[in-house]
Amino acid sequence: MTLVSQLDNDDANDLADEIMSREEFFASRDPGFVEQAVERVVEVIGDVLEWIFGPLFRAGGAAAGVGQFLAYGLLAVAVGILGLAIYRAIRGYERSTDDDDSGARIIFDEAVDPDDLTAALGSATAVGDWRGAVIAGFRLAVLELIDRRVAFARAGATTRDFADDVEERSSALVDVYERAAVGFERAFYSDQEITEDDHRAVGSLREAITRATVAEPVSAPAGASQ
Repeated sequence: MTLVSQLDNDDANDLADEIMSREEFFASRDPGFVEQAVERVVEVIGDVLEWIFGPLFRAGGAAAGVGQFLAYGLLAVAVGILGLAIYRAIRGYERSTDDDDSGARIIFDEAVDPDDLTAALGSATAVGDWRGAVIAGFRLAVLELIDRRVAFARAGATTRDFADDVEERSSALVDVYERAAVGFERAFYSDQEITEDDHRAVGSLREAITRATVAEPVSAPAGASQ
């Protein structure tokens, strides 16, 4: 199943350029970037600790023994503080990929609130802002897929990932999901014209979700929650 199958070659190339130029694909969004940053911080702090405590460890004589004992104690405290800081930083990064306590939920690596999406959808539809309506409506549809256990929530999930979930768990939704996802990708990633037909496709998906039957059992992808 290809979500961009309705585009010709030129439109597909333009859409690819639009997608790859967005900040979502910068290195800072790669979890590996965070790991490298943490490693660099550890290296810098290690250099600072060596500069502070190195002379005490290398000193000789009786007085040096007391100094080294004190240095070991201070070093243990410093390492403990460093470890706690790194742990809290990593936990904070992990929590950023999960739903928070405010009612917001993470869809396409962005925090969205269902009530805000519903309001945005109504406002955009009222003024004929089909781009805004398609984006808000499709995000609501994805939340509904997750709530109905047709799709799985996980960090970094794309329309393709959710399409795989739909194909596995509710085959009747495959075609209607594909049509809605094509409109969403164009609305979100490009400057191409978005029409009322795209909005209707999203509406059709949401209506179909309420009638969907879900295949059981099925294994959740790694890192997914239901």
